[in-house]
Amino acid sequence: MKTQKLLTRTFQTLFFSLLLVLASCETDATVDAIVDEIEEEGETGEEGETEEESETNSARVAAKKLYEDYYLGSRSVTGDVAWTGDEPSCTAGSVPQEMMDKIFNRLNYFRKAVGLNNTVSENTTKSEKAQAAALMMDANNQLDHFPPDSWKCYSADGSEAAGKSLLTTARNAESVDSYMRDAGSNNGPVGHRRWLLWPRLQEIGVGNTAQANAIWVIGNAGSRPADAPEFISWPPKGYSPQQLAYQRWSFSIAGADFSNAQISMKDAAGNSVSLQVEALDPNYGDPTIVWVPDGIMTNAQEDTTYTVSLQEVGVAGEMTSYEYEVVLFDVNR
Repeated sequence: MKTQKLLTRTFQTLFFSLLLVLASCETDATVDAIVDEIEEEGETGEEGETEEESETNSARVAAKKLYEDYYLGSRSVTGDVAWTGDEPSCTAGSVPQEMMDKIFNRLNYFRKAVGLNNTVSENTTKSEKAQAAALMMDANNQLDHFPPDSWKCYSADGSEAAGKSLLTTARNAESVDSYMRDAGSNNGPVGHRRWLLWPRLQEIGVGNTAQANAIWVIGNAGSRPADAPEFISWPPKGYSPQQLAYQRWSFSIAGADFSNAQISMKDAAGNSVSLQVEALDPNYGDPTIVWVPDGIMTNAQEDTTYTVSLQEVGVAGEMTSYEYEVVLFDVNR
């Protein structure tokens, strides 16, 4: 019955979403804003639903809509042009606007999912240099933030950008997934993820080739947005696609001290979830604690709830506790 009701609500919400799209081309909305739109259009829940059940279902629908609009909408498809350059001749070229839009939309998905509304703009000068960096990584088939001048396609601009950029051998919008995933033994602090989800990030430069990507993130930070959430976590508080629940979970707060912090997790049945905490590293964006929980369900048929609790987090000279729920759901259901 729950599945039937959810499908009915999903079809209703898609109908109302279509009306909203026809009424306005603007799609700059967070999950909370999408929930408001659904409720304003009269989506108040099926007969017999409690108010809490209605709000819960609206939040799930909103999280799925955000995923469909920004994440799915930015996926690579046949015919996409990654860049206009040429590796054999060391021609850096540029990123076509359509591809640039997809990369920004993928970034916007992750930022909106955690509750960030501020706009991150492109710095074209940084993009030109990041493009030179991506070419160097492509041409030498390796990643290096401090490439030697003996490298093929070496340039001073590319070298400068390499030292201030995120680097990956992924390409297109999927490069953002690579940064957010932050897999590998050297990425315990999830530095790439922290830069992309940093509330003060206001501009980036993007370089992209057929085999590499560079996103310039360091420098010229903005002010912290007045409406920034209390904390930034991935997976985020609330409904989140289980397909994007990466191995490493993270929790960030500006100015926080996690040196004495304790983390625990429980599943929906109240069972403790074992986890391993990664070493702290203050060098990326805001202070962050990272852990790897065991046995997280990322292919479940039903929504799966986990409760995250943090104690002894130092904030503004006081020890503070936090607790929030993450509800992982299948975006295909």
